[in-house]
Amino acid sequence: MLRSILLTAAACTAVVPSTAQTPPAPTPAAAMQAFDPVVAREAVSDLAKEIEENFVFPDVAKRYAAMLRTKLAAGGYDSFPSRVAFAETVTADLQAVFPDGHLAMHPSTGPRPEPRKAGDTAPPAPVKMPPLMEQAGMIAPGIAYVRFNAFMGTPEVLKDFTAFLNANAGAKTLIIDARTHRGGGLDEMDVLFPRIFAQPATVMVMDTRASVAKKHGGLPFKSLTVVPAPAELFRAEHRVLPASPASPWAKAKIYLLTSGRTASAAEHLSSVLKSTHRATLVGETTAGAGNYGGGLGLPGGYGAFIPFGHSYFPGEKGWEGVGVTPDIAVAPERALYEVLTREGLAPAEAERLSDSHKPSVPMTRRRPLRS
Repeated sequence: MLRSILLTAAACTAVVPSTAQTPPAPTPAAAMQAFDPVVAREAVSDLAKEIEENFVFPDVAKRYAAMLRTKLAAGGYDSFPSRVAFAETVTADLQAVFPDGHLAMHPSTGPRPEPRKAGDTAPPAPVKMPPLMEQAGMIAPGIAYVRFNAFMGTPEVLKDFTAFLNANAGAKTLIIDARTHRGGGLDEMDVLFPRIFAQPATVMVMDTRASVAKKHGGLPFKSLTVVPAPAELFRAEHRVLPASPASPWAKAKIYLLTSGRTASAAEHLSSVLKSTHRATLVGETTAGAGNYGGGLGLPGGYGAFIPFGHSYFPGEKGWEGVGVTPDIAVAPERALYEVLTREGLAPAEAERLSDSHKPSVPMTRRRPLRS
């Protein structure tokens, strides 16, 4: 049950954490409706309840809920020029209590819009999402490349990713482009990790709020093993069991391209590859969205995303609010060029390939990292 909720970190489809029900399909018209204070009050009331019951840290959850209820009682959510302005204000209020890379309210249950320019009051157009996996193949002799925009675990992508790894298993270098990766689940990592690791390892700890796990069961990824935890938590370890016989990929050099847009499950990937020293991260510090969770449908077509879990590499603190720093810091736009020149390509050829493999969506961070 939690699988569909976790994946909404990338998809931004609405799943109610308390019931795991999917509301009606979103429409762009939802964000165009006039602001209705009665509906807005109902939405904030429901949001306060859901955050209090489901947010990953119970003490912070109470602070969020208390703030929302206090401002609601004072009439602070009664008058806004648009649904967009209302949702943005609620999000800003939540972030002022305690910043979180995922927690947000949206004017509709559809995909999150791009940030707007100051003074722009027109409802933003929905974001057109690129393919989940793009441009997989040999980018140069001995160098394989693949870009992921999300890990959604679809059968088609898992099949294609497996075929890509099998077909190019003789490559000396693998470049994984996560500069526009917006999150998701573990399935794609569970295709990759057994091939690239030579020894069994615990590569991540995932703590889910116990109340959420009690309602839905544990995160149902096959690579997770439940381990003892404090009463308020449900803890699972992401473990890797290497392929047998060993894959040629276990000896390949690996690069991961990152940006401020690299978020959520992509940061799980980034943290694993950096902390195990299995890959070289090239680009920019990632988004800092380390608390996984799910989408929530609210009255009036509003939506929200509530984090109910926290991920961290064993012995570390996780990347929520701070991101994962690259091993080689360069502008995201120059990350592929940097790798290709380090791998011996002529600058002109590296430039050409960098241009031809430039992502079609922004590589900029949605929110600033904590100071």
